[in-house]
Amino acid sequence: MAEEKPTKKPDKKPEVKEKVEKPAEAPAKEVTEKKEEVKTATKPVERKKKSKKGLIFGLIFGILAVVAVVLLVIFLPKGGDPSDPKNALSYSPAFAIQDNGKYTLWNKEGERVGEDEYDYITSFIAGYAYARKDTQVGVVKDNGSASIEFGRYGELTQRGGLYLAKDGNTKKNYVLTGDGRVLLEGDSISLRSSYSSSAFALAETSEKVILFNHDGKTIVEMEVSEDAASAKLDSSNDFGAVFYNGRNVVFDARTGNVLADFEGVRYTIDEVSNDRSKVLLKNSEESKDFKLLAGGRVIDLNETKYYTFTVLNDIVGYDNYNEIALLNNEYKVVRKVNAYVILKDYNNFAAETDDNKVEIYRNGEVIKTFEDDAESLSGVMYEDYYAISNNGKFKFYTLDGNEAFGGKEFEDIDTLFDRHHHAVVAEKESEYYLIDAAGNRIGDEETSYRRIYSYKGGYEARTKDGKYYILGKDGKTIEGAKEYSVVSYRSNPVDHNIWTGKNDNSDYDVIDMDNGKVILANVNTQSFYANYFTTKNEDGKTEYYTYEGKLFFTATK
Repeated sequence: MAEEKPTKKPDKKPEVKEKVEKPAEAPAKEVTEKKEEVKTATKPVERKKKSKKGLIFGLIFGILAVVAVVLLVIFLPKGGDPSDPKNALSYSPAFAIQDNGKYTLWNKEGERVGEDEYDYITSFIAGYAYARKDTQVGVVKDNGSASIEFGRYGELTQRGGLYLAKDGNTKKNYVLTGDGRVLLEGDSISLRSSYSSSAFALAETSEKVILFNHDGKTIVEMEVSEDAASAKLDSSNDFGAVFYNGRNVVFDARTGNVLADFEGVRYTIDEVSNDRSKVLLKNSEESKDFKLLAGGRVIDLNETKYYTFTVLNDIVGYDNYNEIALLNNEYKVVRKVNAYVILKDYNNFAAETDDNKVEIYRNGEVIKTFEDDAESLSGVMYEDYYAISNNGKFKFYTLDGNEAFGGKEFEDIDTLFDRHHHAVVAEKESEYYLIDAAGNRIGDEETSYRRIYSYKGGYEARTKDGKYYILGKDGKTIEGAKEYSVVSYRSNPVDHNIWTGKNDNSDYDVIDMDNGKVILANVNTQSFYANYFTTKNEDGKTEYYTYEGKLFFTATK
């Protein structure tokens, strides 16, 4: 989880990609034995006072950049947020729990789904999962019913949401959808999927190479060429790419729609914007050669060495660590500026110069210059304010270069207005608090903190004695939350943004940040999954909880 505060200028290439978290699925047999790692957000390095503020380690991460007109045409049909994790093919409201050697199905409300027990079951892909009962194999739907009856086929393998089956009597091969429809049959068929995706599969016969999405839709069909190397697959965020015999096909695996089909060297998926409206492709052989898929167009990008999406889905380029290339509406580079910049769009920004000045650009022209060792604060411009220091004091300025909030001065502005539309400021050293977009102090007006860190779910506030408080998106202390020695952030849950606060060596509070409440207090070490979390009781047994705090299952040992 990236925090939105400036740090020292990076001395190496910034990590600029904001990853789209895929929801963790219910563990199958092997996954149960190999627990999914739960990552803790890295605490920012505290910078010394008067140090040069610059780009967050991923400045571009934090830039509201570039495109003045939001593209209205997106790849997915309208009706629901395409970036919602619950729309990902890997998400399912059902999951399996293994206990005493058997698997049972449950849902996110903590209710048992069906009465069957399985010796093995995979995670659900697009609502279906491969399962085994005794020596028979079949496919189970997420409501607990069998969509491919157990024993119907002698062999069954899951690949990319599809299934390769072999008849026990005729030995004939079949490619099947999760609901049992036959897509392809023959004496010799192979089926494989991308290493990082379960959203599509490639079937190969002696005559054809056929790409299917998880739902059985034919994406592309190509004749087998004896001279061609094996087809190469690539994927990211339910988008996929296949390269075969000099042909690139890029597609949306959720819908099966082809986004681009062109000849040449191989291109791989470099990034996908968070809203899934744009896909960035990179030449596998040439570093300075990108293609952008946006609004139904294939756009060549080769004016800078790197390209990346910002957190707000716009795109910028850069050649080195200190220079950003700003792109206009047609994705052409129109200006290159110092990387330490507050960016509204390619015509409106505040940038530092090499001679310790800061210039405010309005409609492409410099309208105000700050001298005397000036510096600007970089970050996401969720509000139309610059934060600029001149002669050691910070002030906020409007896009027109006028002083905001009555010209109030701050000893430090630690975070420009973030996604919660608040800024972290200090009138005295190490006494930080939050202000809203009108410049008003929010939260507990009697309390200041040594540091305040901004995250997606809220704020982590550090006291002078090294303890932490958890503040909600409104800047107020979460009801029921305590003073903690460590604060951690979890990204697996789909419906809730979960944080944990550590009281002592094995005592934690589990906090739902979206709803501003403590789900469970004073529990042991936890593991977090898409629809549930687990902890240990005093007997050492694993307890399973919903994200409403309901205990719905306890392991037998």
